[in-house]
Amino acid sequence: MAVLKKIQVIALAALLAFCFACTAPFTDGSQPVGGSPSTEAESSLPESSVLPESSVLPESSVLPEESGSSLPADEKTGTGKLAVHFIDVDQGDSVFIELPDGQCMLIDCGERNYVGRVITLIDLLGYKKIDHIVVTHPHTDHMGGMALLLGVFDVGEIYMPDVTANTDAFLDLLGVIESKGLSINVAAAGVALATDYNGLSAEFVGPVNIYPNDLNNCSAVLKTVFGETSFLFTGDAESKEEADILVRYGDSLKCSVLKAGHHGSSTSSSAPFLKSVGAETAVISCGKDNKYGHPHAEALERFAAAGIKNVFRTDLSGTVNVLSDGKTYSVSVGTPELDYKWVLNISGMKIHRPECGGAVSTAEKNRACSARSIAELESFGFTRCGTCKPEE
Repeated sequence: MAVLKKIQVIALAALLAFCFACTAPFTDGSQPVGGSPSTEAESSLPESSVLPESSVLPESSVLPEESGSSLPADEKTGTGKLAVHFIDVDQGDSVFIELPDGQCMLIDCGERNYVGRVITLIDLLGYKKIDHIVVTHPHTDHMGGMALLLGVFDVGEIYMPDVTANTDAFLDLLGVIESKGLSINVAAAGVALATDYNGLSAEFVGPVNIYPNDLNNCSAVLKTVFGETSFLFTGDAESKEEADILVRYGDSLKCSVLKAGHHGSSTSSSAPFLKSVGAETAVISCGKDNKYGHPHAEALERFAAAGIKNVFRTDLSGTVNVLSDGKTYSVSVGTPELDYKWVLNISGMKIHRPECGGAVSTAEKNRACSARSIAELESFGFTRCGTCKPEE
């Protein structure tokens, strides 16, 4: 197992200061490569590539579930299964993974305005600690709400590529990491996450090279293998990083499920990369009617040419859930239906009863739901609403 290189926050902050002096500010991640907005019209998924939400997946190794179904209670983590949730965070990325040993992992969290959806899912699935966090790269559509999220969960370890950004969201994240006494593990090709469960492995295959002024192509790319099923999470890696990864890993990139790079942009998912990956299912995370036209028609055509028959999109289906027993996997769409006790204002740090006027009036960007005890929430700095006076 690779030795994990630790970077103390103070050292990373010094590097950031150097970058401020030597480079222009980075974009927020919503800009296409080259820094200019996309002028392409929004593309529709070709009929031959899109899977209707109620369709049965044709591949023999993919077991269908009904659309919108929640994961059965007896098929959650701690029972030897792997559950991967590609969370609908509009025009952004967030993947929550329930590991078969009862631990969990979060890859990105989307923009600040949608982090409540991520907090809600993790909380209602019963997790109080996120064992592994991966920030694929410091663009806000991938980590804009991470500082807030870290403040409401215990955290095990954090992985980030060795790059920086001149944004409030990134500086806020560094501040929370420092305040919690955490350190940062560098995400780079060959670095393996510590996993104790037999048959489970997770290793970064990218970035292979660092391009300080091209953050998309410095994305942390993670391959997770569970038995005979495997997943490749690509962040915003574009063709340049894909080529770097291909040189180093070649056909060992093969996987069952691919998280498409850069929201299905034409700048990602190159034909050589898709050929080596050989995925049978792809998931595209993008916002409905987004101004960049993601996913682009060129990328969708390359999926079809590569033989990827099962393409799921969060803009069409919402959250996409994949459940693996190590031999086969099943796919369902829609946010799992889970019980909650409280509505949280994650900006004002208030606990409300669901029927409280304060809960009803809380904007989505500040709203999350929780099944945790009041005492647990108070330990993270939440206070009880003075109007509805929540009690256990």
